[in-house]
Parts: sequence; C-alpha cells; structure tokens
Amino acid sequence: MSIDTPRVSSRLDLLYLVTREFNADLDINQVLRNVLSATVAAVGASDASLILFDAEGKLENNLAFSDFTMQKRSAPVIETVIQKGIAGWVRKNRTGTIIKDTTTDERWYRDDSNPELIEVQSAISVPIQFPDQLIGILTITSRQPEKFEESDLAMLTIIADQAAFALSNARLFEAEQQRRRLADTLTSITQTINSTLNIEEVLDLILEQLRLVVEYDSSSILLFEDDKSTLAVRAAKGFDNPQEALQVRIDYNEYSPNYQAIYMKIPFVIDDVDQEPRWIKSSSSKNVRSWIGAPLIARGEAVGILTVDSHEVNKYKEENIKIVATFADHAATAVANAQTVTQLQKAEATYASLFEDSTDIIFITDYEGTILDINRKACQVLRRPKDFFITSDISFIAPQLKEYLTLQTKRLKVWREPSIELSIKDAYQKTVPVEIKVRQIQYKGKEGVEWVGRDISARKEIEQLRQDMVHMLVHDLRGPLGNIINIIELIKMMLETQPNHPKLRNFLDMAKRSGQTIKDLVDSMLDVSRLEQGEVPLQRSMTNIKEILQAVEEQVGPQAQGKDMELVFDPVPDTLEIWLDTSLIRRVLINVVGNAVKYTPPEGHVSVSTRTTDQNIHFTVSDDGPGISAENQTNVFDKFSRADYSTSISGVGLGLAFCKLAVEAHDGKISVESEGIPGKGSTFHIILPILEPTE
Repeated sequence: MSIDTPRVSSRLDLLYLVTREFNADLDINQVLRNVLSATVAAVGASDASLILFDAEGKLENNLAFSDFTMQKRSAPVIETVIQKGIAGWVRKNRTGTIIKDTTTDERWYRDDSNPELIEVQSAISVPIQFPDQLIGILTITSRQPEKFEESDLAMLTIIADQAAFALSNARLFEAEQQRRRLADTLTSITQTINSTLNIEEVLDLILEQLRLVVEYDSSSILLFEDDKSTLAVRAAKGFDNPQEALQVRIDYNEYSPNYQAIYMKIPFVIDDVDQEPRWIKSSSSKNVRSWIGAPLIARGEAVGILTVDSHEVNKYKEENIKIVATFADHAATAVANAQTVTQLQKAEATYASLFEDSTDIIFITDYEGTILDINRKACQVLRRPKDFFITSDISFIAPQLKEYLTLQTKRLKVWREPSIELSIKDAYQKTVPVEIKVRQIQYKGKEGVEWVGRDISARKEIEQLRQDMVHMLVHDLRGPLGNIINIIELIKMMLETQPNHPKLRNFLDMAKRSGQTIKDLVDSMLDVSRLEQGEVPLQRSMTNIKEILQAVEEQVGPQAQGKDMELVFDPVPDTLEIWLDTSLIRRVLINVVGNAVKYTPPEGHVSVSTRTTDQNIHFTVSDDGPGISAENQTNVFDKFSRADYSTSISGVGLGLAFCKLAVEAHDGKISVESEGIPGKGSTFHIILPILEPTE
C-alpha cells in the first residue's frame, strides 16, 4: 500500500497522537480511553478493548470502546474471553496476531446469545508486556472480514509497547502513593501512642488503622495475663460477635501457632489453617482460612500477639506480613507506654531540672490555655523574659495554639500525644517554623499540658529541596526522555517501510529538541553550583545574534505552536555579532522565552526584541500571562523559587537562578517588570556589555 493513501497517513497521525497522549500529565485511565477511541477512528475499526492484569496475573480492569461510547464489560464475560478466546491465545503465546475471518478461526470465541459479545468478522490482538511480565491485552475488531493487515498489527504493537511503559509508570506512582499512605498511617499511630492510661482504646485504634493497609476479615490483639500462661483478647475487629471475641482466653502452650510466633519472636504465617493440625477452631474463628500471628515484643520481652485472619486461602504475601509486624511493634509500644506512665509521674522532681536545661522549646499551660511555666530555651527563641509569659494566654505565642488546645483536649485527657507544625514569631517578628508535641502532665499536683517545640527550619529546607529535585527528575526529564524513546520506535518503523516520508524529518526534529532540552536541564543544574563558586570560565567567541535567536525559536517555537500562541522575534541585522559565551546565553534566552510560553495561557502573545547601544545589547522578553506579584519579583531569581500561580507547572526552579548567574558572569544584568495583574503579563530584561574580542 502507498504511504500517501489516507489510511496510512491516518495511522501515522495516530502514532503521533498516541506518543503525545502517553507523555501528557493526565490520569492514566483517561489516556487509555483517549487512545482506544483514537485507534478505532484511525484504522476504521468497529470496536476496541483493553484487558489489564495485576502483578499476580489476576484480572484488574477492562475497558471497551463500542458504538462511539466507552464501556466496561462484566467480569464473567472477560474471564470467558481470556479462557476461550483470542485474549487467552495472546496471553499464552505472548505475541500479537491477526484474525482475518472470525468465522473460520478457532481462536475467536463466539456467543451470539450474549449481548456483550458483539458481532465481529476480523480482529487484531496484541500483548501489553515487558520481557518478564504481561500487563494486558489490546484488541481492535471490525464487523467486516479481511479488514486488517500486517501494518495494522505493527502499529498496534507500537501502541501496546507505549501503553506498557505508561502503565508501568502509573503503577510505580501508585505503589509510591501506597507507601506514603502507609508511612502517614504509621506516623499517625506513633503520634497517638505515647504515654496512655487507656490501653484498650489505643489497641482498638491500631486495628482500625491496620485495616487501611492490610485487608482482613478479622483481627485481634492478645496480651499475656499475669500468670504468663494465658493469652487474653484485649482488642478485636471483624468478628460476628465482638463482645464474645473479647472474652476469649487461649492457653499458651508449645503446640499452638501463637507459641511458635512468640517463642521465635518473628511473625508466623499459616496459608490454610485446615491443613494445620495444631490449629484449634473456635466459634469466633470458624471461617478463618489464612492467618498471621505477629509477636508483641516490648523492651526485649514478649507481651502478647497481634493476629490477622482471612476467609481466603493463601491470602497474605510478604509485604502484608511486614506491615502486620510493624503494627505489632506499635501495639507493643502502647503496652510498654501504659506500664511506664506511673514511673514517669514519679520522676517529676527530676523533670524540673531537665525542663530548664532542655534544648527544645517547652512551656506548660492549663486546659484554659494560661501559661504556667516556660523554659529558658523558649525565652531565648521568642526573645522575651520569662515573667512576660507567665499568666499570659497561649495565643500570645501563636494564635492557632488556643484553638488547637480546645480541639485536642479529649485526646490529651486519655494520654494521647498529638503534634502540630506551625510558625511562631519572636519579639522582632522573625518567623521560626516549629514542630510542637503536646501531652498531658501532672504539674504541681494538677492536670496540665506540656508543649515541646523543636525548630524545624533545616528540615523544612531539606524537605523542600528533596521534593523539588524529585519533581524535576520525574516531570522535567521524563517528558523529553519519553519522547525520544517513542520517536526512535516510530522512526525505526518508518525507515523500514517508508524512508522518504515527509514526516520523518519532523520526528527527527522532535527528538533533537527533546535531547537538547535534557542536555540544557542537566547543564543548568551543574552550572548553577559552579557559577556560584566562580568555577565556570566563560568560553567567549564572536556570536551571531540572529543565529542564536533562531536557535531559541527552533527550541521553543513548537511549545508555542502547541498552545496556539503568537511567538514573535523582532528582526535583527544579519551581521550583528557580540563577544560572549554562546552556550550560556543561548540557554539563558531559552529559559526566559520558554518560561514566558509556559506560563502564558493558550492563544496568548510572547515577543522577543533586541536593541543595541555603543556599550550594551539589550534583550526584552514580554508576555501577556498572569504576571508576577511585587513580592515574588524580589526572589524570582533565587534557587528553587516559584511564583504562586505556577504550582501546577512542572519545574524545579533552577532556570532563572541559572540565568541570573550566567548573565552576571558576563558582567550583565537581568531584571523583571510586572504589575502582577493577569493578562498584563511580565517583561524580562537581559542587558549584556559589548566587549572587544581578546586573545
């Protein structure tokens, strides 16, 4: 078939669209829907379907595009297709295939009585996979026989490969989110479990939180009674009769699974209790099939066991066991803390000296918020004498604390230990970020509240730096790198089939721009630190200004075209040459013009003008975007600085810091003008001195 036929052109346009979709910052499910509908339209198919499997090979999701609408077929139908149809064949053979005529091909499953299985005459089905894992199966169908050919199979294979990459990234992101949710849950429990007198309430909370990260049908916490020969249920969730479960007592003997876990001090797992001769069924555990028992070890001594039950066989994996073990550690801590409350109360005399000498901010209030005492460190940080605070209201330290005390009173009175992060101001209005932990204490024979604060300025700065760097690596590098990988695949196919196609050069230009973007990002990251230290010698040469502006337009122009923007470069003389470092100034202009395009809304306007005097060359970049507030203008050239309106735009915030350092290395100046009003935009000025060439 000729490459100029409408059908082939449509396929190439489809691959171009798919490449953009999979590199867009959109929800992966929405991207898959867009790709399915576009694929059906491009190849003239009738329908398309996508079946996805989880890491264990179980059916995870399915999407279908039929009759111009997105649908989801029932799980029994999908399972039947996987078992008996073409999807099963592709899954088994791990390769794509074409069915020219479904009426004669035994691999196609037909059931005319099922309305979910549409009438199909021909089909293509390909695996979505990596070398070590099958992720899913992509199928397109037609109600005409002999509809598809080998080029359609090649095209669908490329789409499936890109889908595999995108799905893998999405699953990695979800795994990271799950990890963060687990960390947040454990942090919440850690803050709650400290010195407590109500141990049942805390243990009950642990089981509630455990359900958020591990699926279970029932769970319990058992503690040793005084004789150490009996385990008693102290907290239970998921049982038909919770009160009955709380009455259960189990003999601790060497024949029980509980004994194995506690004696070895490691979690003990039973995949199927019906196959475990030492398992004893009770009325509360009659439906249990899978079981985890994690020992509660406090200060090296076993105090009980945390159990998790499922009605399914082989329910729990290694990651589940680790999570249960972590929660068991927290439950053990709760028990140990309850036992030490009395000891802590007896140490009140020693506490007084530690209070004054502590390196943390400490102050004590009553439950009405009146400050009863405050230590030396707090007075130093707040820059006021001790007498100034005594009998004052806690809101004088920070207005939020009074409301926080009211909200947390009930938790404090059951010996929980909440915490809050906020900023406090000293006598000179200097802001200090602190983390304050709060707990109930006995102060001079009465109930009081102790507030312990720690300066977290350094931690905040490090956290922000880490978040910014991770954000840059994920967003700024992944996009252009993904483009290069996908474009290489497209070029490979075109070179094998149509090496003279006019779009081949467009793909090469896209790859070149993406590669240049990655190189510029890496160079800027390296140069910021070296320019700050003065370790980057300028590689000056006579630079043609028209050529450098053309390079900027070639790099940034496609971004403007994609947003239907007007990007205008005022003409400069062909012979205008300046003695400067070409690479640094080219990247400065790309950064400034690229930012203008990035932050200006679609169909906006960006202009670049150049003028010279006897002493200077002056570049001006103007846009009609959201503008920059006067407050942000003071730090817009600092490292990791981002304007408020730009939080939805990817970027680590090194671009303008690099620009400032590179311009100042040329003894030049860079500045910004803006009223901070949306639509009136910003204007950046870059002024470089014109110097005579030197040897």
